[in-house]
Amino acid sequence: GWPSGGACGRVTRAHPEYAPQVLMAQEHRFPAGEVYRKTSPDVLAAFLQDETLIEDGYQSHADGVVVEYTAQQENGSYPDLLNKDATAYFIAITHDGYAAALQPALGQHVTAVFTDEPKANVKAFRKELAEQYEAEYGESILPYLPLIAQRVAPTEETVHVLQRWFDLYSRAFCNSFLLPCKNWANEHGLAFTGHMDVDHDPLGCMRGGGNFHLMRALRCLDIPGIDVIWQQIYPEDRAIKQDGMNAYNGFFPRYAASAAVQNGSKRAMAEVFGVAGPGLTYDAMRYTVGYLAVRGINVFNLFNFQLGRKDALLAQELPIFTESQVFYRYLPLFNRYIERLSYLSTLGERVCETALYYPISDFHGGLHADAVAAEFDVLGRALEDRLVDFDIVDDDVILAAEGVENGCLRFGKATYKHIVIPQNATFPSETEEILHRFVAGGGRISHDPADPTPVLPVEGSGLRAMRRSTGNGDLFCLFREGGEQGSYQIRLSAKTGYLLDLASASMQRIWAKNGVYDLTLAVGETAVILLTEDVFAAEEYGEFSKSFPIAHTFRFGRELELACGKNGFETVRHTDAASAIELGDWCKHLGAAYSGSGVYETTFTLPLDAIGKVGEIDLGDVRFAAEVVLNGNPLGVILAPPYRVRIPDGVLQQENRLEITVTNTSANWYVHTDYFDKWETNELSPYFAGSLEYAKECVSGGLYGPITLYTE
Repeated sequence: GWPSGGACGRVTRAHPEYAPQVLMAQEHRFPAGEVYRKTSPDVLAAFLQDETLIEDGYQSHADGVVVEYTAQQENGSYPDLLNKDATAYFIAITHDGYAAALQPALGQHVTAVFTDEPKANVKAFRKELAEQYEAEYGESILPYLPLIAQRVAPTEETVHVLQRWFDLYSRAFCNSFLLPCKNWANEHGLAFTGHMDVDHDPLGCMRGGGNFHLMRALRCLDIPGIDVIWQQIYPEDRAIKQDGMNAYNGFFPRYAASAAVQNGSKRAMAEVFGVAGPGLTYDAMRYTVGYLAVRGINVFNLFNFQLGRKDALLAQELPIFTESQVFYRYLPLFNRYIERLSYLSTLGERVCETALYYPISDFHGGLHADAVAAEFDVLGRALEDRLVDFDIVDDDVILAAEGVENGCLRFGKATYKHIVIPQNATFPSETEEILHRFVAGGGRISHDPADPTPVLPVEGSGLRAMRRSTGNGDLFCLFREGGEQGSYQIRLSAKTGYLLDLASASMQRIWAKNGVYDLTLAVGETAVILLTEDVFAAEEYGEFSKSFPIAHTFRFGRELELACGKNGFETVRHTDAASAIELGDWCKHLGAAYSGSGVYETTFTLPLDAIGKVGEIDLGDVRFAAEVVLNGNPLGVILAPPYRVRIPDGVLQQENRLEITVTNTSANWYVHTDYFDKWETNELSPYFAGSLEYAKECVSGGLYGPITLYTE
């Protein structure tokens, strides 16, 4: 709980005065003829019916209600992050303590400090802010207290007040909390990273996120980040329930990626998988990181490790990436996959000249916030559907950009030549003036997502693309987000290139026939294509012309099983003899609660002309990871579709023995165990019930097939 600014309540326990003051309204009956007198010296302002500002001595002419506004200390453990003194004390009892304990690791083994969902109260009211508002805008905020307390709705005449007030809030949040934390980190040789709250929702900055301007807040971080600990990003056709926290699948990773490039940095971070449940598969994990990477995220913070190894602590934030979880024994392979994806996603510079305008004035004003946010969201999704790579750009960037007269907006490492603006967005007059100059210089502005140029021409739906220029070549990151076919015809600017295999770290030479390269991807699969004049040693794969269905009877034996005893999780190794099994869900053979692995084995015969040939085995459907051994030769581990593995020269024989070790997730055990029944709900994790709902998506296991062998 400490990274958010409260130090688990220690800040306000030591300094109760650091708790936020919030705007409170108190109603009083006001009979006709009565003269109004403040009920307390703390009253900031009083209003008749929340409409008319009144002063001491005002006499009513009719029965009514007086509403008095005060700023009162909020009871709670979370401090006021608009107060620099609260931040200074927070840093002293957390960061300074860690710095003393971790020397000399700071800046070497420890490279960054993390902040997790810091926020300010939307109804906070500080005297200093009121004074700053009056100094900047030449009017008092007091006549508008019913408006900023959200007791009256904004109008065309008052919307500017909210825009100014929350812009001030945003600056105060950055200056009072985020920037002091960043300065401390940088002074100690560390980067400052983390993420805000409700960052997947365009209006989250105002409705629960407590940062009031997400893009401005993220640019206070050296490594801007987003939060994907639920199923905000998840294959849509597999989500049991879709809402704002499940399979939202928006373009929100671009907030962090945009802030990074505007900061002049290459690195943007995502916190992932924290409460995604014990049924989290490598398939879903691969989908998530690919979805993020193609939108500019390249630092992945995976978790969890369990908070303890016994009793109710085993129900804490799930999944648990520890050695006792049989499914996650392959995590090192997946980590290598992410390393390669992360590395390639930082090479060279991202080529992105389109930006989507962030209508923060409408979000602040609230008058048309929902409608403009919906339009903003639709535009972003439409740009992605057209394979346009884009950043999010706001007024701060536009006002400080260089190159406007030449039709460019240059800020940090970003250069934008085309700005897409929601049709009904409003923006400050200063921004409007800059945009006019931008267009006069040759820049483009439009409301139509069909106007910007896509990353590359592609036939087929459901693909997302990013391009990076390395100086001596171009890298294209292609991610299949959805779509029914998964077959794409990609028009390349070169006849040859290289396909970089993230799973195996191999390079395959590819050829564009008549300028078109045919690519097939499973949902969630990422392909990286390198186009360069440089020559690398690479494999060249031909097409397989022969297929052999392997429909033989399989024998099956349990291998490793997840169990839980008095000392917590344990792995049980089985030595029982193999027996015949039908392909499909192994629950009817092993029971519904079996989480672990088992070995399928069979033999098959091939014609003489197939002996020694290069080939491939397609396992069909697997739940959920497979390790393949053919004639004693390990062919590899497959963690996600397509469940195919190559057969090298000399392995195939006339008589062949095939062994496939299949491992399912921990979902079966968690969903069916009564282990946690002995504890009350409040003793378990607040995420436990939701994690079990996620796990129900993956309560299965086994080899489903059909299994086919292909050769030249």
